[in-house]
Amino acid sequence: MSSKSEMAKAKAIADLLRKQLFIGVEATSAQENAAKASSGGQQPRRERLLNVVSVMERDNSKSGGTAKPRFLCITVKRNRKLRLYKVKMNKNTAEISKTWGMDDVKAIELKEPTRFSLQLNHRYDFTATDAVLVEAFVLMLVGFCNKYAIKPPRYINTVSDAPGSAPAGSSGTVRPRTVYNRAGQQHARNPSIPAVPQFEPPSMMPQHHHADAPMAEQQPRPRPQTRSNARGGPGDQSALMRRMTKYVADHGGDVSALVPMGAPPVEEIAENAVDGEDIEEEADDVEELLLDEAFMLSADELVGDFGWRANIDAAQLEARLLSELNKLESENVRDMLEADKQVPKLIRELDQAISNLEQMDEMLKFYSMELESMDDDVRKIQLENESLKIEEANQQRLLLELDKILQTITLSEDELQVLRNESLETSDGIERVERVAASLKRMLGSKQGDGMGGLEAAHEKMKKYEFYSSNFSTRVFDYLKVMFQFKIDGSLKDKGRATVRGIRIISGPDHVHKLMIKYAGLTLWLKETKSSADKELQALYIQCMNTLYASQTKELVDSCRPFFFRYRHDVNSGGPNPIAEFSFSTNVGQGPGGQGSGTGRRLSLDGIGGAAHHAIVSAVKGGESGSGASGAGAYGGSGVVASNEMQPAEAFSIALENVVRNVISEQNFISDLFHYVPHVHTRAAQRSNSRRSASQRADSESNEATKARLGENVTFYNWVTYKIRPIENWNAPRAKLDSKGVVSQTIHFGSVKEVKSMLDLLFGSLVAQLDALVDMGTRFDPSQAIGMLVAVSKALDLCQGTDQGFLINLLERCSEKLESVFQRYISEQARAIEATKFVTKKRVGVLPFARIFPKFIAHVEGLVGETGYSARTIADTAYSRISRLIFDTLESLLREAERNAQKNVDDKDAQKEQLNTHVLLLENMFVMIAGLQAYKAHGCRQYFVPILDTYLDHAQIVQRKVTRAYIKDVLSRPMGRLISFFDAVERCLGARKDPLETQSLGKNQLKKVVQVYSNNTMRDNIKQLYKRVEKHFVNEPKLRMIVWQSITDDILSNYQRFVTLLARAYKSTNLTLDFTQSELSRWLSEH
Repeated sequence: MSSKSEMAKAKAIADLLRKQLFIGVEATSAQENAAKASSGGQQPRRERLLNVVSVMERDNSKSGGTAKPRFLCITVKRNRKLRLYKVKMNKNTAEISKTWGMDDVKAIELKEPTRFSLQLNHRYDFTATDAVLVEAFVLMLVGFCNKYAIKPPRYINTVSDAPGSAPAGSSGTVRPRTVYNRAGQQHARNPSIPAVPQFEPPSMMPQHHHADAPMAEQQPRPRPQTRSNARGGPGDQSALMRRMTKYVADHGGDVSALVPMGAPPVEEIAENAVDGEDIEEEADDVEELLLDEAFMLSADELVGDFGWRANIDAAQLEARLLSELNKLESENVRDMLEADKQVPKLIRELDQAISNLEQMDEMLKFYSMELESMDDDVRKIQLENESLKIEEANQQRLLLELDKILQTITLSEDELQVLRNESLETSDGIERVERVAASLKRMLGSKQGDGMGGLEAAHEKMKKYEFYSSNFSTRVFDYLKVMFQFKIDGSLKDKGRATVRGIRIISGPDHVHKLMIKYAGLTLWLKETKSSADKELQALYIQCMNTLYASQTKELVDSCRPFFFRYRHDVNSGGPNPIAEFSFSTNVGQGPGGQGSGTGRRLSLDGIGGAAHHAIVSAVKGGESGSGASGAGAYGGSGVVASNEMQPAEAFSIALENVVRNVISEQNFISDLFHYVPHVHTRAAQRSNSRRSASQRADSESNEATKARLGENVTFYNWVTYKIRPIENWNAPRAKLDSKGVVSQTIHFGSVKEVKSMLDLLFGSLVAQLDALVDMGTRFDPSQAIGMLVAVSKALDLCQGTDQGFLINLLERCSEKLESVFQRYISEQARAIEATKFVTKKRVGVLPFARIFPKFIAHVEGLVGETGYSARTIADTAYSRISRLIFDTLESLLREAERNAQKNVDDKDAQKEQLNTHVLLLENMFVMIAGLQAYKAHGCRQYFVPILDTYLDHAQIVQRKVTRAYIKDVLSRPMGRLISFFDAVERCLGARKDPLETQSLGKNQLKKVVQVYSNNTMRDNIKQLYKRVEKHFVNEPKLRMIVWQSITDDILSNYQRFVTLLARAYKSTNLTLDFTQSELSRWLSEH
């Protein structure tokens, strides 16, 4: 590939990158938005692209990897920060792959003219196709690294002949030498080119000079102020180098000799001078600077040109200069005297020239008058010619208009017969009729404003066409009336409708819509030509469709009844009530014929509680044994027992989804058929979507321009001419758009109020049908309301932001009713929990709500599922309310028993009531925790685990608290005196007193305590203690084992405390307990 093509390709790449990624530091918001749109949404960079090179990258970290095309770009920000980017192309869209600063460049190696590598976060090898572009890119990168990097990188084989360059692989900083002209020769090879003085910036001049150096070299003369000094000063190395380079290049010199060490490359200087630099002005400055330098450095040579010697005395030099000045003045005076002799002759010649000029002026004035007269004549002729041309053009235009009028008012007899005889059964026949009717409509519309009122022939034709138009409207109206009745009656008689899991869905309207939509063009004709017939046709359609919807909706509701009433059938047949397994109130699921409110009744502690308890235990055992069948069965989707039968909420969801789809479809179909759709929703489409020719596809691509020409309303002529078709896709709600296509915040029905009226007539009974579904679905199981609410919320979410105002109002009303039903259900459960009455003097077993609460959560979660609708919040609130009531009830029971025991220390009944309370709470907490853990292990979804863990943590805290209190109570009988004695010893030691000096804690008292708790006595006490614990938890063997292990740990812990206190306070008495820890452990483990 030639260098020119490579340059063109590089320029195209740079233009693309500037358009999509690097839009420049001065880019506007509009440019930024355009770049964002063209780059697929990514944010463009406000940076200026300085250089770009196309390379193929090979990753050294992957052996044998394929080369990938990339672009390396150098950019600069407004704050002058430089960046190195690696960019990749993805379907003509540039994407930034890597970004580095100048400090990130660790090494640069030029392997070949088209191959180089960069050491960044790791080593990158790049290969290009053009050596010139690679050299320019590498030189620019090297220059920027030298100038702006904190620590310049290593240069390896950058340019081998650069002056002062380090050897390959060295770590020193090397500035590559830039060669501007590849064919240029050095000054030594071309002596005809004048030598240019060597330049070194002032910052690089040596600080110490030789003592013998001339004074002019040690202290340079002050330079005059120039434009370059005013702009950047003598210290501005970059500006000075640009001017010197321009000057030397113009004179054919070698510019590479001017580049000082450490300065940026000349290419970079030239690129930085592009934006608004006055290059010609800088060239003049450079020339003045070089001449001034030459004068300062060659003063002796300049004086020698005048024949003077710089080393003579100053007085002699001054006398010599004054002599020369006098000679010049004498010569000037002599020239002035000789010039005075020629003055009179010159004056005479000037007078004669003035006279000739005056004569010429008179002649020019005469010619000017003649030309003005001729100009007036020419203008008059031009105006007459223009008038003739306009008259001719008007006559030609009039002829064309007359031809158009004749074509407009002419319609063949064959075309008119099409309106009378063409079949309306097929799509082709309807299309032919619509084309002729559109032509007729155009002719009837052209009679106004076309100046044909005075043409008798045109007047007669218009009357004839109006007659045909009226007859055609009557034919269309009569035909559509028959078709509407026929098609809808056919759907009514169709008994082969589809079912979904036993529910007969509404499917007749879909068939009617597909058959009737082809007459949308004819209804538009009626709407424009005979609006009364159009209104009558709409009323007929509403009447027929109302009958269809009423019939099929009734069948839909009837098919849902078995799923709503299956609980009632089970209870009446004498079977168990499955609803009671997850409900705290016993009157739930009995229906209207059951008992009254159960809020004031005492809940049974046996009954359904036993079944729930065994279900929990079986789930726990199933989880422990590794078989998840029992757990999954106990905690299915309903929270009771997994079954193939549908829940009422599932049946309601299927029915509601079908009703919502039909309401949406009907509203959209009415808007399409009777043309109440805003023009922004209308799309111009081909009549057939298959087998379209190239010209048809071109027409389809111009739909946007077509819609712009249609304006606000779609007329019948536009409908046929531009082949506009209904939107269809009736099952999807349509956005609320105003006339400009902007989303509207006002809820409206379709497009106008007529659509609302038709929907009210069509679905007037739908409100009652939905209420019936809700009442039947929640009659025996009000908890199903939360599952139904999920289905309603899903439908509402589908309709939000659309024009389905009728449906939104209907669903919002249904949602409020379902939420009210569920809240009443939760209040009923709360009253049942609060009304629970029991006697703590007896061990009554597990309370019902302890068994039911885990199943209640599982049941409600099976209905709600993982959803973000309002049902999720309502369910969480219900869980929180029920759990708070349960825990408050149990904790209040514990506080009341402890308070009563403290008041009546000597009352055995009070102490026994406290112990029974502890046993009761332990059993209830154990059952509740087991149920929650079983649900967590078998059936709980991941999203609900954090909420479930909060209830588990609360229950476990209460369980630990009650366990400590129970152990303290049961140990008071076998070890009460021993524990009390050593507690007193511990308090005495804490007060820094000697127990031996205390009368109640002396040696004799210790000896009595030790004798009381002898080896045999202690063994019998532990045996009696186990029998007592076994009696407390006879119905819960697993809980008994857990409590006994806690007692064992507490007894062993107390023994260690006793031994420690004996060694600390009674070491001198040599008294010890009559039993050892090993004996104590053996006795405890025997049970």
